[in-house]
Amino acid sequence: MAYLGLNNIDDFLETVKPKYVLMSWKDISMSLQEYYFASRLFSKAAPDSQESDHVEWRVQIANNQTFKFTGLFADDQTVRQDLLTHAKMGWSMSTANYIYDINEDIFRTSAVKIIEYMRTLEHSMYNSYFEGMERAMFSGGPSSSTQTEPPPASLLWWLQAYNGNTSSYSSDYGTALVAGAGSSNFLGMDPPGFQAVGTATLSRITNRGWRNRVGVYAAVTQDDLIDTTLECLRKCQFKPAHQYAELAPSGRPKWELLTTYSRIKELDRILANSNDNVKGDVATYKAGVPMISGVPVVWVPAWSDQEFGTARTDGVMLGVNWSTFKWYSAAGRRMVRRPPWQDPHKSDVRWVKISDSGQLVCFDCRQNFNITCTSTVTESD
Repeated sequence: MAYLGLNNIDDFLETVKPKYVLMSWKDISMSLQEYYFASRLFSKAAPDSQESDHVEWRVQIANNQTFKFTGLFADDQTVRQDLLTHAKMGWSMSTANYIYDINEDIFRTSAVKIIEYMRTLEHSMYNSYFEGMERAMFSGGPSSSTQTEPPPASLLWWLQAYNGNTSSYSSDYGTALVAGAGSSNFLGMDPPGFQAVGTATLSRITNRGWRNRVGVYAAVTQDDLIDTTLECLRKCQFKPAHQYAELAPSGRPKWELLTTYSRIKELDRILANSNDNVKGDVATYKAGVPMISGVPVVWVPAWSDQEFGTARTDGVMLGVNWSTFKWYSAAGRRMVRRPPWQDPHKSDVRWVKISDSGQLVCFDCRQNFNITCTSTVTESD
């Protein structure tokens, strides 16, 4: 490579690299068995984007109550009020990068070895991006509305667990939930740190239809967790009087119950010892995956891996209708890759990075639910 000269390495990498097929190698750097952001939300073929300083969508929050019974020569009465409002979320911003020094020994070897080395660095950068987005997707989400470097909203940010703070609810929904059969209600309130501004600028105290359903349980039994899950499934599948088309679901099941591995083991034990009554509610899906009322119960590796940083101790059972969720990218900011540039303080060091800006949006929170255990549940890898 001496014939290239140090000043020509950058041009060589950018022009020659795409023409080489990298030799196969085994990547053992990723610890999780599945990455839901990459497989469920990230669309390489048809990304959704918005051209704005925030992502925005319309929500109908009221109806003109004009229905009445009438009689002969009765006067008509009407009323007008604001029916639509806009929910909106700020964009999250993220970046990943790699660096190299043009004096490294690898740049004095063959072209193929150099390309292999650079492809590995590039592959690592994209792995870092998807791993970071997986942590964001299954973490608690932004901590406050004034956070300076907020991550995107997560599933658990949108679908809040029962917090027991009954003073936040209206009087007819202010009763505490007690673990047991069907102990659930639409009490998923605004995330901590967002009570003053609401969830995507809409208050869940005043807009009951913007809450997700919550439930609590003490044990994985038919008359506790399973019955609570069944009630949530039945009461979250809203059907409007006139059916409007929902977001097109992917080829995978539209409904999934996301949980930790310890819950899967408990359900497997129930199936192994079940009688005919239980088998009506709990069954086995393909590849040995348990189902409740026909909905697959799926283990989320990010919630069970102790080293990944998002392991749960609340025995969560998250009922997700994926057709109500979408990942939006800011126009022109979707995984933008910058060509190598020189470090201002190290003349022989080059930086390559990707910049991304997006947001996870839930269009209908009440079609989803969050059930948690009343005692601490320890997960193991």
